[in-house]
Amino acid sequence: RGAIVNVEAPLSLKSLISRGHYRFCRRMAWTAAKLLTRVRHYNVPDLSALNGGLVIASNHQTYLDPILIGMSWPEPICYLARRSLLRVPGLSALIRSVGTHPISRGAVDLEGLRTVLRLLRRGETLLIFPEGTRTHDGTLGRFKPGVAALARRCQAPILPACVEGAFECWPRSRALPRLGRVAVAFGEPLSPEGQTAAQIMAGVRRQIEEMKAVLAERLHFE
Repeated sequence: RGAIVNVEAPLSLKSLISRGHYRFCRRMAWTAAKLLTRVRHYNVPDLSALNGGLVIASNHQTYLDPILIGMSWPEPICYLARRSLLRVPGLSALIRSVGTHPISRGAVDLEGLRTVLRLLRRGETLLIFPEGTRTHDGTLGRFKPGVAALARRCQAPILPACVEGAFECWPRSRALPRLGRVAVAFGEPLSPEGQTAAQIMAGVRRQIEEMKAVLAERLHFE
């Protein structure tokens, strides 16, 4: 894939306002998450030369995960959320304003799939949780191959990411989070070219498992 040409089209006023709003919300979320989790980020990649869309595929421990991952990223990230969450008054407007798009969980959602394809073909960075839901006990669940299939269709690389320690801060059994220590790491981008969806997801899972073990040990000894 070629490097991005160093000539950028001027942003519209709407785009400038949207980026400014995203960065303001990111700063507020960064402050709150840092105080709550003392999160540290490792191996945040420099993908400035990437030409095209990118999928960040992460394990899913808590509702905090999109914030914990997004706060480390220099550019806006697009997110997916179940449709029921986007029907909550107030919350819906807030999360939509920072690039969250609805998708149905546990069902074939053609509209949601078209949205994902459109975002990737537009060159956006999209955060997806292959497990589809938060972990029940802190371990990795089954990874669904749909993420890889979409990446293959758009020829978008997949960047594995791992969140560790967030489950202890906010397990599913608690209504509200508690203070804790969290670490987030990024792996090496995987190209979907020449691989099946199953092979791609096996590579993503392998990297996340390796990062999870390293981060757990790091958190234990800090």
